[in-house]
Amino acid sequence: MKKENIDVAIVGYGPVAKLLGTLLGQKGWRVGIYERFLEPYPLPRAVKLDHEVARLLQSVIPTDELKEVLQTVHDFYEWQNANRIPLIKLDWSQFGISGWQADMFFCQPDVEAKMDAKCREQETVSVNLGMEAIQIREFDDHVELIVKNLDGEETNIHTKYVVGCDGAHSFVRETMENTMTDLDFNSDFLVVDIIPKEERTFSPMNLQLCDPVRPTTVVSGGYGRRRWEFMVRPDESREEFNTEENVWKLLEAWDITQENAILERHALYTFRARWANIWRKGRVMIAGDAAHLTPPFMGQGMCSGLRDSANLAWKLDLVLRGNVNDSILETYTEERKPHNQKVVEAAIYLGNLICVADPKKAEERDQAFLNGDAPPFPEFPILKSGILYQPENSKSSNLAGQLSLQSEVRYQGKTGLFDDVVGTGWMVISPVSNPKTILDTEQIEFFEKMGARFIVIADTEIDSDNIIDINGKYYEYFNQNDIEAVIVRPDFYNFGSVATFSELPDMLEDLRNQLEKFMNTTAMN
Repeated sequence: MKKENIDVAIVGYGPVAKLLGTLLGQKGWRVGIYERFLEPYPLPRAVKLDHEVARLLQSVIPTDELKEVLQTVHDFYEWQNANRIPLIKLDWSQFGISGWQADMFFCQPDVEAKMDAKCREQETVSVNLGMEAIQIREFDDHVELIVKNLDGEETNIHTKYVVGCDGAHSFVRETMENTMTDLDFNSDFLVVDIIPKEERTFSPMNLQLCDPVRPTTVVSGGYGRRRWEFMVRPDESREEFNTEENVWKLLEAWDITQENAILERHALYTFRARWANIWRKGRVMIAGDAAHLTPPFMGQGMCSGLRDSANLAWKLDLVLRGNVNDSILETYTEERKPHNQKVVEAAIYLGNLICVADPKKAEERDQAFLNGDAPPFPEFPILKSGILYQPENSKSSNLAGQLSLQSEVRYQGKTGLFDDVVGTGWMVISPVSNPKTILDTEQIEFFEKMGARFIVIADTEIDSDNIIDINGKYYEYFNQNDIEAVIVRPDFYNFGSVATFSELPDMLEDLRNQLEKFMNTTAMN
């Protein structure tokens, strides 16, 4: 049997694996990725992402290249009732805090092709297609992952950690003897992707038709594509519904015919809401659909998986460096699982509003919206626990667990989004002065070992190390939140913020104390 020695083995090669593999490869870690299929899936699946996930993709794909495949929104996401009367309009053209438009659309194969190219560019990352994971054996100081190629030849992968990014039917999850929490949401939808043969304007660009006869989603599928999602009624046959003949019949009501469009694919899905109860067991972890399934009514399924990758990447990096022991990986579940649960619950809430098939209940829902009595949509969650600054009795504004700001800056002659110009990783940022001026040597050395940067935001280039806030967004951010310093984690969440610059050493000391809790025992790496 062949043998390989690596730092991290990733099972599966969808977008979650591609992001995780690239982020670890950027740090120089030896990563082996093993995918049982020989060819990438060629058809669209996810079509929407948000500003946070665009920023995560920006960390592995150059901004100019990313803009080529992310379609911005020029109007509203509109909900209409059966009579096409607007119930609510959501402005999706605004920008999010992460420096990208709040919501964008894409063709997944196009985005994954760019992710694949960047992943393969990493010298220490090996992508192995046609290699199926068949066995996992965990030991005190390593894991043995057995993979098999299409000819039946087996290879023993000696690795420090295994991450299962292998989808809803995850082999890795099954080896963890995992159980699932199922919220008992099951709704069948026929998903249809078409390519218009001629340029055409759809208004609104993105529509939710809340018709009890046939709840239907109509959205962009990325540049040059459109998607329809038709709910299947309980009295309808799944097999008969999912036929090309029926697809064209359904599309005809939308003036989509074989003469003016190409049917790219149609597939019947059962939208589910569930998550694994264990995301980490020793040296084995799961991420993406292997860990959770989210109904698509918020467009957050793939987004949640990419958040998993970003969270795991910086923690595995610290472990592999020897900065901390791998008990820090418990915070992966602590942070990501409750956050994802809130996303799943919010998606169910929207799904239950949309998928009303009873005419009387649909009329009651419509009137609630039209009268202004409909309950507000759930707020998008932030991180509530884990590696965050949460001092007792603090009365100052604290942005711990919230997404950090990214805007355009100028630095050393370059202008662009902060991450492109300055870089990524731990950031200690203040508009008052360079954070180093208030820290002692020991604190500075500790955080520089973690790869941290100390950043002063300024409006002039008196000092070559100044980061120039060319649009005033950073000054606005600090002033509106009444803060003078913030610490940003590598996954772009704020560790915390303080109201006065003088409090910064205490916040840094708190972070150091939290990390030192994971240094009390010998690292397992």
